[in-house]
Amino acid sequence: MEKRFFPLSAITKRINELLEPAISKQFWVKAEISTGRERGGAFYCDLVETDAGGKIVAKIACTIWQRELSTIKELFKARNMDLVLTNGTVVGFLCSLQFSPQYGLSLRVIDADPSIALGEMELKKREIIERLQREGLFETNKERFVPILPLRLGLVTSSGSAAYNDFIQTLTASGYGFKIYLADAMVQGDQTEKSVLRALDVFADLDVDLVFIVRGGGSKTDLYFLDNEAIARKIAAYPKPVWTGIGHEIDTSVLDYVANRTFKTPTAAAEELVARFVQMQRQLDEATNTLKTVWAYRLKIDQDYLTRAVTGIQQGPRKLLDVTASCLREQAQELRARVQGRLSTEQVGIGRRIEKLRSLPLALAKTHLERVAAKRQELSSGAMYRLTRTGDTLSSLTQRFDKERFLRRLATERDRNGKNRQQLRARFLTSLRIKSVMLSNLKGRFKEERVLQRITLARTSLNDKMATLKAIDPQTVLQRGFALLYSQQGSLVRSICDVAEQQTIHTRLADGTLISKVIAKEKHHE
Repeated sequence: MEKRFFPLSAITKRINELLEPAISKQFWVKAEISTGRERGGAFYCDLVETDAGGKIVAKIACTIWQRELSTIKELFKARNMDLVLTNGTVVGFLCSLQFSPQYGLSLRVIDADPSIALGEMELKKREIIERLQREGLFETNKERFVPILPLRLGLVTSSGSAAYNDFIQTLTASGYGFKIYLADAMVQGDQTEKSVLRALDVFADLDVDLVFIVRGGGSKTDLYFLDNEAIARKIAAYPKPVWTGIGHEIDTSVLDYVANRTFKTPTAAAEELVARFVQMQRQLDEATNTLKTVWAYRLKIDQDYLTRAVTGIQQGPRKLLDVTASCLREQAQELRARVQGRLSTEQVGIGRRIEKLRSLPLALAKTHLERVAAKRQELSSGAMYRLTRTGDTLSSLTQRFDKERFLRRLATERDRNGKNRQQLRARFLTSLRIKSVMLSNLKGRFKEERVLQRITLARTSLNDKMATLKAIDPQTVLQRGFALLYSQQGSLVRSICDVAEQQTIHTRLADGTLISKVIAKEKHHE
């Protein structure tokens, strides 16, 4: 069979004829944007559909011409949204078919539904928040320590933006010495994630007390770029506290959930920081006023105390001397009375001792004489009794050791035991000699002359003791020509230092007492 070839234009013309009934129809399509690009005022991309595994199951080219693109952007602005046509964005487009022999079949976008884009953004945002919450990342940065007065600040925002100016002007107007490090970062657009992460990496290595991420207000789609999971995870694991001031008036950013603190605007974040310093300054002022008041009060108390102390120092010694002199006079009078009382008591005691010394030797001599006489009688009686007993014992022993009796005993023993008679006789004679010696000793021990000799020795010792007592008797000493000298108070004078000139003294002799006055004292030199 012969092959028939058709020109390509005929093929495309035929396709166009077949599609002509469908080209005029409009329909809504929900898909993701892929390989999107804007050129010459129009937007070109591919619309794709993926399955649960991310595999593309359908794909078709799509074009938004300049007029429709402007109309759609105005529609989104009226809903307080920006048209986001980035890769991966889910969109809802009103489309119609168009076919070109050069570019093939594609979809032409006529209109767009903002609720689709908004719903997809909110859905992604909610999924991110739920994942972060399940992993417990909401509290990690909130646990970072924030200094009471942070001065070294890290600022992540777009340089020269309204957020930057508001933040800087608020801190500058406060007059406090903040030191601000700026990390210029994009906070809107496709480069937001990369730019903010790089800025946070820079501040992680710097000595800053607090890091701020701020941006001004905008549409929901503008703020959508900061609802970023990678940035949120970075903040949750960040070693420094992070404060956010993102221009959400009625909404909350994903970053707000994981930040240490969050504020509606950059100005509010800066004002909170300034308020800390204002509060601290107010507390310092109050503390200063309190310190001044307390210091003045304490100073007045101390000044009054010093004034009283000076007066006391000036008047105290005189009063102390008067009181001391009065006390000394009272003590002197008391001492004088006590001395006089003691002297009187001692005089009475000395008189008693003198009388006792006079009578004691005689009493002792009489007692010793009575004891000697009793001892003599006791020794005499005992000796006579011992002599009588000893005589009886000797008589008994003489009868017991009679010679005839022993001879009879020997004869009897000789008859009983002829073999040992010589031995028994020798033993008996030995025993007889020993007992005879003992008897002689007892007779010598209890001789009357020896007893009388011991009585004589006891009497001599007693006479010697009586002579000694008589020799030390003060009356005997006075009779030998000595005298006892007493002061006017009755104390015994042992040295010339114990009396003064013109003082009355009492001299006691054997037969009386002389009262005289000391005219002069003369010391003997050895």
